[in-house]
Amino acid sequence: MHTLKKKVAETIKKEFQERLQLAVDTLNSAIESRNNDTKSSAGDKYETSREMIQQEINSIEEQIFQLKAMLNELQRLPLDENPTQATSGSLVETDVGLYLLGLSAGKISIGKQVVYAISLASPLGKLLLNQKKGASIKFNNSTQTILNVY
Repeated sequence: MHTLKKKVAETIKKEFQERLQLAVDTLNSAIESRNNDTKSSAGDKYETSREMIQQEINSIEEQIFQLKAMLNELQRLPLDENPTQATSGSLVETDVGLYLLGLSAGKISIGKQVVYAISLASPLGKLLLNQKKGASIKFNNSTQTILNVY
């Protein structure tokens, strides 16, 4: 399972890096579009167009900032530790599924294996935090038993 935890982290990192590259490419394209926009005789149209492009640039810059923050957060997860209870960086196996705690990245598929990367601030993350093997939690009207913590 330790290898699975590493593979999940690598998959998340690759996905974030791909999204980051796409955002940077889109940002460069938007900046180029803004800079190439020439002022026409219809001044209001020009100003509106530039403002819309600038809003798009601002939005893309925010996405880039968030992706960089998530990559940084992923790097800080203590994935090498082998905890006895669920903490940040733990891979928690329940009778319902597998959860990587500490980063909200959603559903990750590694071959046929599905792992959900969830934040400790999420409702399920809060329930799993500090739980040990054999413990049970109740989430969405169903009970999950923790089979292992890696």
